[in-house]
Amino acid sequence: MKKMFLSAVLLLSASAQTVWADTVFSCKTDNNKYIEVQKINRNLYEYSFGSAAKKEIAIRNSKADLSGRSDRWQGMGSGRRATMKFQNGEFMYTVWTGFDSATHTESSGVVVERRGKEVARVGCMPKTAQANFNDADFSL
Repeated sequence: MKKMFLSAVLLLSASAQTVWADTVFSCKTDNNKYIEVQKINRNLYEYSFGSAAKKEIAIRNSKADLSGRSDRWQGMGSGRRATMKFQNGEFMYTVWTGFDSATHTESSGVVVERRGKEVARVGCMPKTAQANFNDADFSL
């Protein structure tokens, strides 16, 4: 019995190491929905939008694709801003977070574009955004 239990624990431990998720970004919107970016593994990220009970949309993009089209703060100016741009066909979902050190204001959210034209913009409620866009594994 002990051997079966130990085998099950080891099997679960091994599978947990190959598939895991870390929150890179999350916030709550004013319509009680959530914007999230999860790091699925070292090479795969997922953007999702929806309620706590159900994701309305979930898009996965590779780290290489995200690095090639996402903007990073270059260390100049009074603010700091970072984006992650997820592509799904002709749609681009740009998750952003920013901080203006002059005004001490934060802003975060997602902009949805279709063929380069903005079709939706959803902001995060103040003080709900948590971002880790500077994840060492994602740095350019």
